Amino acid sequence: LQYENKHASVASILEEQKRFENKLTNQGFFDWQLLEQKKANDSSFVFKYNLGNSIKNNTIYIGKLSAQEKSLLQLENNTLIIATNEVENFMKSKIALLEKKGYSLANLQLINQRKNENSLFSELLLKLNSKRNITDIVIVGYDKFPSGIKKAITRKAKKATFNQDNLKQINDEFDKLQFVSQLKYPEILFTTDSTKIFVYVEKSKPNKFDGFIGFSNDDQSKLTFNGYLDLQLQNILNSGEKFNLYWKNDGNRQTSFNIGTELPYIFKSPIGIKANLRIFKQDSTFQNTVTDLNLGYYFSYNTKAYIGYQKTTSVDIQNTNSFSLNDFTNTFLTSSFEYTDFDNENFIFPEKARIFIKAGTGNRTISSQKTNQFFTQLDLNYNFNLNPKNSIYLRNQTFYLQSDDYIINELFRFGGINSIRGFNENSLQANVFSGIMAEYRYLVAPNLYVHSITDYGYFQDKTAAIDDKILGLGFGFGLFTKNGLFNLVYANGSTSDQAIKLSNSIIHISFKTIF
Repeated sequence: LQYENKHASVASILEEQKRFENKLTNQGFFDWQLLEQKKANDSSFVFKYNLGNSIKNNTIYIGKLSAQEKSLLQLENNTLIIATNEVENFMKSKIALLEKKGYSLANLQLINQRKNENSLFSELLLKLNSKRNITDIVIVGYDKFPSGIKKAITRKAKKATFNQDNLKQINDEFDKLQFVSQLKYPEILFTTDSTKIFVYVEKSKPNKFDGFIGFSNDDQSKLTFNGYLDLQLQNILNSGEKFNLYWKNDGNRQTSFNIGTELPYIFKSPIGIKANLRIFKQDSTFQNTVTDLNLGYYFSYNTKAYIGYQKTTSVDIQNTNSFSLNDFTNTFLTSSFEYTDFDNENFIFPEKARIFIKAGTGNRTISSQKTNQFFTQLDLNYNFNLNPKNSIYLRNQTFYLQSDDYIINELFRFGGINSIRGFNENSLQANVFSGIMAEYRYLVAPNLYVHSITDYGYFQDKTAAIDDKILGLGFGFGLFTKNGLFNLVYANGSTSDQAIKLSNSIIHISFKTIF
């Protein structure tokens, strides 16, 4: 029988005495006696016990339980013989079993205990009380919490009986909403005819902004804008909606403009819509305008599936109308799936995993000539936490376009900070691309991390008869401040036919404000 013999206070010693005496009873020494308790000196106390005989087994009669009660407890025989030191674990396991089945207020105890020489006999008494089902979820602290999301979580919770596992699932559902923070673990209110879950939350700051704007003169001495803007808004209207605006102009070759919105749980139903408008202009060569409309079903706020319609209109600015560059319009019927998982205990890397899969079938039209096409797109990432300071981040981007022939302005464009690093933004093009982006991350301080960069990919561009492999190597760091996240990335990109040169290195700098 082990016990702790070193204590900081007399109160701690007396607590240890109680634990020891309970342990004696649980081990079968029911007749123990405290013979002596004395203070040997200023720092020592002595307790002497007579343990008496040890009772090894407890015979428990359960014949008075109904067939339903026996089934709930997963018991069959009318008599159980259990080692005395296992009785406490037996009782706890059966209470936990009842709790899982919705009988959270069940009471289980041993009665009519009697000794006969070295044997102990008792009866098992069960009071089930009523089975508990969740009747409502009450949000405390955020009166304008999105009603559609609350209804979806409540509807899901009502399908299951109440137990601690389901309570944790509700806690996790709210934890994964990036626009709220939970103030404490959910609490339960039992009444005679209801079981209410109280969730304590406050509105958080999930919005992000990053950007700069500059001015310069072009070749004809005309004033031009150049710069970068990335704005991501979430739950501004208290409906769980998302809005994003992206603009980038390098002042010379490329201009990108993306605007999109997502409206979940329309009319408190699990249906939502997502719409995007994307415009890409390549110097004076071509301009693409993509309209992407989607209707989705929300399994949860972070898990949804869409069907959609996507249309691209491309203009050959110089009207070359060549074999490799031409005006075109394509339309696709699409289906997509999105899943995001968060780890809110990880302050610096809260996004644990993400899955985005999209496929579309349709056709492209050039001068009234239609060509059937099919595309699929993948974007997967996962953050492997090795320990509190070390993690490995892996991401895969894949794109495939199937067509009888290809033109330059319909190809997938990649490269840059959000793709294979070490290359200029959208400087690469392909009808087939797949890349692995890897980082080893080390947490230097609670608000500072450094990471390596190892990006590797394969791409095929049939308009230029290119099959090639690309590699991006480098390093970076991230610093969290009171106002946001500062990132610096240094990366060098090369192809299989090109040696690594320091002159090809690119530095990416960003400061993302969180508000």
